[in-house]
Amino acid sequence: MMIFSEALKEKIRSYLERYETKRSAILPVLHEIQKEFTYIDDEHILTLEKDFGLNRVHVREVVTFYSAYLTEKPKKFRILFCDSVSCHIEGTQKVMAKIEDFMSSYKKKEKELPFSLEGVPCLGVCGGAPAMFVNEDRYLNVSCDNVEAILKKYDH
Repeated sequence: MMIFSEALKEKIRSYLERYETKRSAILPVLHEIQKEFTYIDDEHILTLEKDFGLNRVHVREVVTFYSAYLTEKPKKFRILFCDSVSCHIEGTQKVMAKIEDFMSSYKKKEKELPFSLEGVPCLGVCGGAPAMFVNEDRYLNVSCDNVEAILKKYDH
């Protein structure tokens, strides 16, 4: 069974007390777990059920519904690429293919891939489509011409 730190347990208890129902506290509780562990796996979910009485099926549904929650240990650099209609119109598919080509070069070099790539429904910056985040860094108007230069900044 996963052992949460005492500080994390206290944060979880405070959220459960603050909200009218335990179910209502799930989002901030999950954020705190992810902040401590960088992801949320089945062991974390079972601990929430056993130690805090949260329904594991509901927690699992929430974790898998929101792209903000990771279910496995993330790579060093998490690329979130907008997959909205606005970004598609501006060329998302071509840029994502360029990113995938860049990432496949690691396999050829037999190096561990430091990137993960996820298409997400919206990043909320339609005026800068196509858009992507690399961890917390936001990039707007990403194109086939500039995406490789962006990614090379993280290639170390």
